[in-house]
Amino acid sequence: GFNKVRMNKLKNSPEFIFESSWEVCNKLGGIYTVLSTRAKTLQDTLEDKVIFIGPDFWKGKKNPLFKEDSKLFKSWKQTAQEEGLQVRIGRWNIPGKPIAILVDFMPYFSIKDQIYTDLWNDYQVDSLHAYGDYDEASMFSYAAGLVVESFYHHELETKYNNIIYQAHEWMTGLGALYINKNVPQIATIFTTH
Repeated sequence: GFNKVRMNKLKNSPEFIFESSWEVCNKLGGIYTVLSTRAKTLQDTLEDKVIFIGPDFWKGKKNPLFKEDSKLFKSWKQTAQEEGLQVRIGRWNIPGKPIAILVDFMPYFSIKDQIYTDLWNDYQVDSLHAYGDYDEASMFSYAAGLVVESFYHHELETKYNNIIYQAHEWMTGLGALYINKNVPQIATIFTTH
């Protein structure tokens, strides 16, 4: 409709958007509400050129908010698995039914110290004095960055110029920095709510 026409007229409009959040297909609170409300508008405007990335807490269990779809990005999923990424691709069960990629971030705990060392060397982010759920959030965010990097090189690199990675809340900050360093072709936006 009207939004799509308007977006197409804007030269610098995003052609593809990644939205990363701890609350994608993971209903906790206010951020879930914000994302799920915006999702329909984004989906109406960009027609499956918006992908939400969330943590996969439901391995081996049915997530009522997520419906896996083995036909979506079949070729990339194979590549991702070869690269060691453990992802499930499907639709978020909310209005608009946007594409969601859930990633298992647990494997990255084994290289946590190296990830934090790189973060310090590249951006002077101090992880030594972190507490609470910092490690869990950081490993998810790192994994989300790897997902976007892989997806970009396999699916988007030759097709789109204006790509955005939107990181929601502090839990996704590390992924935004990872994208900034490793896939600078993707613009990063960091939003606190």
